[in-house]
Amino acid sequence: MSKDTFPIDAAQVVGLFMESVFYGCIFLVSFFSCMRVLLWSEGWFKPFHIINKKMFLAALTMFIFASLDVAFGLRHNLDAFIAFEGDPIDEFTKTSNWLNVMKMVCYVAQTFVGDSILLFRCWIVYGRNWLIICVPVVLWLGTAACGAMTVYIEATFDTSGQLLNASSLVPFITSMLCLTLATNVLTTSLIVHRIWNIRKPFKHRSAVVVNSPLTRVLVVLIESGLMYTFSIIILFGLYMASNNGQYGVSNAVVQIIGITFNLIITSVDRGDAFQSSVPSRSHISHQASQGNVPLHMINIQTTVSRYPDPATTVKSPTKSADSDENSSGKHSGWQDTR
Repeated sequence: MSKDTFPIDAAQVVGLFMESVFYGCIFLVSFFSCMRVLLWSEGWFKPFHIINKKMFLAALTMFIFASLDVAFGLRHNLDAFIAFEGDPIDEFTKTSNWLNVMKMVCYVAQTFVGDSILLFRCWIVYGRNWLIICVPVVLWLGTAACGAMTVYIEATFDTSGQLLNASSLVPFITSMLCLTLATNVLTTSLIVHRIWNIRKPFKHRSAVVVNSPLTRVLVVLIESGLMYTFSIIILFGLYMASNNGQYGVSNAVVQIIGITFNLIITSVDRGDAFQSSVPSRSHISHQASQGNVPLHMINIQTTVSRYPDPATTVKSPTKSADSDENSSGKHSGWQDTR
């Protein structure tokens, strides 16, 4: 589909619709669920000192940029179709328009925050080992630099008529997309690899692996990473083809970044709730892995018989018979083996 068959004005309307669906139907639901996890516990607000402030600020920041991106898109459409007296296409092709610039700022900022949180998670998972994330950090800084240059060129250079496919913008936009894609694939793979290795020793113990919180987080990480990866690949392909469909996909990507973050936070909380709702099973499984509780229970039945010494004098036959009857019996007990 070329630009003639899918003009910029139609692309902007479709892009606003796509972003509104992602924002209203998915992002807001996941955001409020994430806020409940971060701020609410046992029917009341968490004390301030135990709130995960880094995750709270990240979620709030992504909510702000996601909301602003929708607002700027709506304002741009209103200006082009209502306030502007000429052809709406002429309004949309003004790349240096402040609304276009601010939407690019929202995209770059959302990407920057999302990638930084992913790097932070990888750093935590690997025990705060800076060596592990040195390559992803370099890619992340490159993404930020290319994003900043894209915003600067779009705001200061006259690229009207060429939109985002202007020759001055193409090197930085393509580099930004490739670097953020590489950062997410590499960092997500490192996190998944680490969690898989932690989970691996327990894979033969069904009590630990079945419905394990680690398994649930692993699945959400993979699904979220694939969702973001495929959206970036589609955006990259549309951009290189100079297709106006890139505007709808780029609007959706701003929301997808926040959605993936919220889903992981919610998934971790569900894992904690599962552990607390089944304490005996999890507790026994953990102790068994440490060798603190028996792994098997064997029921051993023993019989003890006693006979009187012929050398002793029996004073009462009745008492002796009762004594023999009472002294012979069966006892059962539990013996554990480790």
